[in-house]
Amino acid sequence: MFVVSKLFWMICQPLALAFLTMLVALVCLVFSRSDAAAAFAALAVVTLGIACFTNIGTMLMAGLENRFARPALETPPALAIVLGGGISTDISARRGTYVFSRAADRYIEALRLARLYPQMKILVTGGDNALSGNINGEAAPAARFFADHGIAGERLIYEPRARNTAENASLTAALLEKHDLGDARCLLITSAYHMPRSVEQFRRQRMEVTPWPADYRTDGNVRFAFSHDKPMVNAAMLSTALREWAGLALSRRPAKTAGPATGT
Repeated sequence: MFVVSKLFWMICQPLALAFLTMLVALVCLVFSRSDAAAAFAALAVVTLGIACFTNIGTMLMAGLENRFARPALETPPALAIVLGGGISTDISARRGTYVFSRAADRYIEALRLARLYPQMKILVTGGDNALSGNINGEAAPAARFFADHGIAGERLIYEPRARNTAENASLTAALLEKHDLGDARCLLITSAYHMPRSVEQFRRQRMEVTPWPADYRTDGNVRFAFSHDKPMVNAAMLSTALREWAGLALSRRPAKTAGPATGT
């Protein structure tokens, strides 16, 4: 299922879809199907226009980010679960250090909380989700990062095998039971746009987590507008937002061995 989802999204993200649609248009021209070629070419242009020159992606991202706000913490949390994605695993492995991605705020927020609550443990979950066969997860660079910033090793737990959000949740649940932390009060730290899908997956594992969003990409108050000055940013935002909304819809399907998933 993991491989199928990766391949599906490689094809269906907006820029790839526009490229494939143009290829189909060219094939139609080769076979003298000018009407079909014009239709596919027009579809590619519309797809590119929406993806690159409107802020629809930002609107969709804001809708995800506004779902959860950080609550007031009346008691210190026992554990913070940090979802992987904040570290560039291949570059970190080759350079022997930690190289952050755009989602670095996940780790920065975990470090801030670790200093604020000295008894809180941190669990980092995330392996390598590439199709290349590499096995460079986030455990080793995350360990270096926290050690360099004074967080004792006994406060850290690593889950190095998860390749997607569903595996983040299922493998974390099993690991917490192993460490006798199944009933611990947990914060869930991930990017704000990724939080709705993450909460769904953790609740499917019957884990009650407190959402603690980080890595905001929008100001939360977005209205439709044409955007001509940053086409690649717009396209990337739309691609990320569509992937999250699709993942959220799929995560709400009833589990095969359980009842319907709990809603957010």
